[in-house]
Amino acid sequence: MKRKRIFRLFASGLLIILVISSALIYVRYSGDMRAAEARVTAGRRSVKTPCGLIEYGEQGEGFPALVIHGAGGGYDQGLLIGELLLGQDYRIISPSRFGYLGAEPPADSSIEAQADAYACLLDALGVERTVVLGFSAGGPSALQFALRHPQRTQALIMASAISYTEPLSDEGRRRLESGINRIIGSNFFYWAMESVAPGEFLALIGVPKDVQRTMSQEQADLAALTLELMHPMSRRFPGILLDQTRQVPRDWPLNQISAPAFVVHARDDTLVPFSNGEHSATEIPGAQFLQLEAGGHLLLGQTDEIRHRLTAFLKATGAR
Repeated sequence: MKRKRIFRLFASGLLIILVISSALIYVRYSGDMRAAEARVTAGRRSVKTPCGLIEYGEQGEGFPALVIHGAGGGYDQGLLIGELLLGQDYRIISPSRFGYLGAEPPADSSIEAQADAYACLLDALGVERTVVLGFSAGGPSALQFALRHPQRTQALIMASAISYTEPLSDEGRRRLESGINRIIGSNFFYWAMESVAPGEFLALIGVPKDVQRTMSQEQADLAALTLELMHPMSRRFPGILLDQTRQVPRDWPLNQISAPAFVVHARDDTLVPFSNGEHSATEIPGAQFLQLEAGGHLLLGQTDEIRHRLTAFLKATGAR
């Protein structure tokens, strides 16, 4: 009888602890989501164009730079990439790509239509020519912009950027749907993983464990900020799903790109293979290619060198 009473007290205590812990987790999660929504709302701008309503962010002054974000991003990720790689001397214009944050996918959500939407945004902002920086999954629409709007492309930068895709096997798609998509398809699951196991998610987005083990505090803070900027994930997931359907053939006529081009890619990028950087640098006439041995997809620890090289490159193109 005494043992039963002790067991009931233990079970009751455990239940109380679980309830309190769950409540505390929910309070923290809810607060983080409210903060993320407030941040996204406060920084966004929008403009009506012939291509539809376009959401974007803008910061800085100087020569215009159209910065095109990667998967899991939005205008906010683009602003961060622009600041890191270009510094403070440019007018960073960062649109949210189709499916991300407030950018609803239109009936024609092709890569070509996305590139034309950038031109509509530039028209609305009174920008004639711009530097174009495509990061990660922003690479294909950056390439199409340079092909379709050469008169507006002062220079093209491809950073850890996709320049072609391989067909995804049925097994590969099943792994995608049962793996990372389950994590990022929910605000809570992504929040929980980012809170409890950020290193595992960094590995999923192309930052190898070897890079993580050697990160400085500044690099670790940047990696953490990158993960934080993906909240709220539910506002970005439609864009991720759209990106996963993209087919970017190797035979796009990149040899017709007339703008000066700069390509930077790390060999240990496990999200967008190094061969994408090689492809861009080989196919785009006269492209400069900064090959990095380490840094992963986020180019951690390499931003000073990249910015130094980009400063010289852009000065030579007249974009300073």
